Amino acid sequence: RGLAPLLPHCQDPVWKQWENWANQLLAQSIVQLQERDDIIHSLTAAGIHLLPVKGCWLKERYPDLGDRQMSDLDMLIHPEDAASAEQTLQSIGFRKEDVCFHQTTYIKPPYTALELHTSLLPETHEHTLYYQAIWEKATPVAETPGLYRLKPEDEYLFYMVHLSKHMSEGGSGLRSILDNRIYFRCFPDMDESYLEKELKGLGLLEFARQVQVLSRCWFETGLAIPEALEPLAQAICSVGTYGTLQMRTHNRMARLRQKHPNPVMRFFAYCLPRFFRPMSVMKRWYPVLEKAPILLPVFWVVRIASKMLHNEKAFWQHLRLVFQEGGRRG
Repeated sequence: RGLAPLLPHCQDPVWKQWENWANQLLAQSIVQLQERDDIIHSLTAAGIHLLPVKGCWLKERYPDLGDRQMSDLDMLIHPEDAASAEQTLQSIGFRKEDVCFHQTTYIKPPYTALELHTSLLPETHEHTLYYQAIWEKATPVAETPGLYRLKPEDEYLFYMVHLSKHMSEGGSGLRSILDNRIYFRCFPDMDESYLEKELKGLGLLEFARQVQVLSRCWFETGLAIPEALEPLAQAICSVGTYGTLQMRTHNRMARLRQKHPNPVMRFFAYCLPRFFRPMSVMKRWYPVLEKAPILLPVFWVVRIASKMLHNEKAFWQHLRLVFQEGGRRG
């Protein structure tokens, strides 16, 4: 946006390429927000209670529509509404793309991906228990029956939990730190005592303070960051917005290394849960398993083959990283 006035005087082809990308991303943002509103209307009209989170609302807090991109929309529903939600989404043009333990991804070309959660975090996450009662903290939106919102403090807490999750896995880039500044600019009256108490209970108080210092230095005061935060700053600046596959594989293997010193055992501990999903997940991918659970091994093979055929490059890249990281001793 700030460079736009220079456009009439710039003939550099790189500038033209940048302009094309910027326009494409703006179109993506417009479509995503329109689809967000259509999803909310369709699901709530079907009697499904819906709690959009993360970028769904935060994007609109930025000064300009094109200032913050979203890779997907994140929304929470009750587990018992999953089947009805799937039928409703398919009726408005979405197709099921992927199934995880606590979420299903739906795609609608050209730009929209929806992660529909039945819980905000997977069962194995350290903060899952905290979010089991998240609906009790949600407030109904009077204008749209069935739609719920979190108060700004609870939105911020989930942002911090989600950021810490990314940092412990594939990493997270500068946008996450800018999000922090946007929260405090848009909600200057957030209850600081409530945030401190909840962050302390989540074990994230020190991490949150570090993120807040970085966001003030980078996006408000312009002051040099404290030397103690240099490692965190370098980790953030060395990855893209959503981290990297290499960093995620490295961090997961590092955790497994503590449990499995033997590299062979470590390799299988990493791969087996990813290749052989439990029945509860596989049934959501392949409904025929509801009637014929004996076919589970067959569909394990079908799923692996599908990954290899449709995401061949990513599949082998991931496997190569697993071999590399699995062989490390420390």
